[in-house]
Amino acid sequence: MATGKTTIEISKDGPYIVTGACRVLDARGAAVPVRGRFALCRCGNSSRKPFCDGTHAKIGFSGMRFATGTSAVVESYRGKRITIHDDRAICAHAGVCTDSLPGVFRLGKEPWIDADGAAAEAIIALVKRCPSGALSYSIDGGSADSEPRERAITGSRDGPFHVTGDVTLKSEDGIAPRFPDRYTLCRCGGSKNKPFCDGTHWAIGFDESRGRQASVVVPPLGLKRFSWIAGSLLIVAAAAAILGIEAAGKWDARGFLGKAPVIPDLNLTLEILLVAGLTFGAWLAKRGNIGAHRYLQTVCVLLNTVLVALIMARGMENVALERFTDLAPVHYWVPWLHATVGTATVAGGLWLVLQMNGLLPRWLHVRAWKPLMRATLAGYWLVALLGVTTYYLWFLR
Repeated sequence: MATGKTTIEISKDGPYIVTGACRVLDARGAAVPVRGRFALCRCGNSSRKPFCDGTHAKIGFSGMRFATGTSAVVESYRGKRITIHDDRAICAHAGVCTDSLPGVFRLGKEPWIDADGAAAEAIIALVKRCPSGALSYSIDGGSADSEPRERAITGSRDGPFHVTGDVTLKSEDGIAPRFPDRYTLCRCGGSKNKPFCDGTHWAIGFDESRGRQASVVVPPLGLKRFSWIAGSLLIVAAAAAILGIEAAGKWDARGFLGKAPVIPDLNLTLEILLVAGLTFGAWLAKRGNIGAHRYLQTVCVLLNTVLVALIMARGMENVALERFTDLAPVHYWVPWLHATVGTATVAGGLWLVLQMNGLLPRWLHVRAWKPLMRATLAGYWLVALLGVTTYYLWFLR
């Protein structure tokens, strides 16, 4: 057994830094030679797996976590001789439980765990094989003692790192595994529960034999620099076009879509493109390309803020209210609904952008990240629909 302290430090948007004595094994159980302090890839795109080769910087890898680490409530399933505890938040979906004891771990059934579906001894043996620590057990109300394990980091085939033994996980936010002697760390780069694996490697088809994964495209100058340059140029160009039209006195000039003036046409076009961009960004996140998702969402939300400030706020002057009954006509209440939903959606979008770019203090971070992202995207879809309806009511009806 190794002596001394072993730590895995999670570097910001970078690799796992391993310090101390620890074996590294491949999926076949063969030892991978290591010396001293070394870095393990967690973006999924290194050409020197399992080691880091710096590719994370080129692809704009983001270590942002969209989940909450471990569950606040662990589900317990009581049987006659044994109680099984399940923490879904850290399950790596290795399939050890469902493949080995389908009578206990029953996919598609409720409750999905039957603690009397097999002998207690068989369940105990299986729980000890759970690589993520999502499963644990207790007997007669007392927690079972954990057996000593060899310190090792094992790269599973096209899957996460399995960490065993007394290996301390260090991170800026202090997140810790449920069981310090067995946990799984994402190495495909796509987990929503970083640094832990959440099974995303299955969904995105992670292939450890490849260097850069098929779903990752690196533009000229690298993803981060390209995104900021292209995004800044787009935002500046849109603002310059709007201000230029106003300076030239062409605010009410004939547009390019039909009967409406040029500014409503420009606003509607950009609004639809923004929603398309945000939807594409959500797809990128689902595919595990979190870096591209982060930069695309940031650019879209900032561009939307420019449109609100320069066009939409001014457009509300045309539906100014003197009394509440003025909202009765449909061409009044639809724009006001559009403005109300739009304000809430922009606020949610800005909050998410500030958080994902590390510009919010930690005490303001939203823990229910995924629900807020989905609600915000749904809000943008609704805003686009109301925008199209407003355009129709004002200029086409």
